[in-house]
Amino acid sequence: MKKMFWLTMMIGSLCGWALTISGIIKPFEDEKMKKIWKCMFFTWVFGHPLELALSLGIGKKAGLSVFRTVLKTLAFGFTWWVPLKLGIIKK
Repeated sequence: MKKMFWLTMMIGSLCGWALTISGIIKPFEDEKMKKIWKCMFFTWVFGHPLELALSLGIGKKAGLSVFRTVLKTLAFGFTWWVPLKLGIIKK
């Protein structure tokens, strides 16, 4: 896959964080948005710990510190560690 695809996915991840944080600060009134927000929130709450288990080994193999690996995994999730593992992006 192309590097631009993964960079676009990372931007999407940051937009997801913005949506999640805005939903915490000012809860959505629209029922559809509430459902989307809840789905995203619970996916991150349960998904990121699982991703950390996978990404720590990938980050270590790439020569990254645990701190940097955790930070990037929390910010970008699989959109960061999958292309790192595939060699599409570098540290």
